[in-house]
Amino acid sequence: MRLTWSARRQLLYYGVGSIIAAIALWWGYNALLVKAPSCSDGVQNQDERGIDCGGACSLVCAADTKPLTVLWSRAFLTAPSIYTAAAYVNNTNVTAGAQNVRYSFQLFDDQNSLVIEREGVINIPPVKVVPIIETGIYVGNRTVSRALFAFADTPVWRSAQAPALRITNQELAQDGSSLTASVVNDTLNDIKKVTVTAVLFDAQGIARGASKSTITVPKKGSQLVTFTWPQGVSGVVRAELTLLPPL
Repeated sequence: MRLTWSARRQLLYYGVGSIIAAIALWWGYNALLVKAPSCSDGVQNQDERGIDCGGACSLVCAADTKPLTVLWSRAFLTAPSIYTAAAYVNNTNVTAGAQNVRYSFQLFDDQNSLVIEREGVINIPPVKVVPIIETGIYVGNRTVSRALFAFADTPVWRSAQAPALRITNQELAQDGSSLTASVVNDTLNDIKKVTVTAVLFDAQGIARGASKSTITVPKKGSQLVTFTWPQGVSGVVRAELTLLPPL
């Protein structure tokens, strides 16, 4: 049967309408039901090494990280009844950082009885050695003989890169009463909340004192940082300054 011109036109309209409807349905399906690969979709896709980690994702897969190792921990008497606790932590995850990692220092007397516990939180930047320091620990009439340090959390690592900061003009007083240095910022941005740690060592490499300070380093500039130990620290021959930039 031969179709009339009006019937053919009607079929054409139906065909075009069907194509448009199919395109709309396809677009709606992809827009609303089919999600693009992401770092939070719970699926290993893109170039991820695991589910939502590695590759294009900032989260580092747990299998690609290594645990932090506590090298030593000590407590130093800085004033009557006041101690500073310090720990050196080895970090081999030097291309990643971890935020809000909880830790604790426990200080014990010579009878191995707990004197006090101090808890804290730290952001671990991509640096090899991370000094963790707690100052102003009041112990009353107790005497501290040793310190125990431990992490309370397993760090969650994300890709990170430390900003271009460096230390110059470091000067340690012979009696261990003061330490000064300049922190230089080679970038085009101010870098705020940079923690600078200082640890004093004797000739045997044993830590004898520690302190920390938080500074802002201006862009293409420098910032002087000063540490003082009013009573001095005897026997020290060198100081190690470490920069812990924000994440």
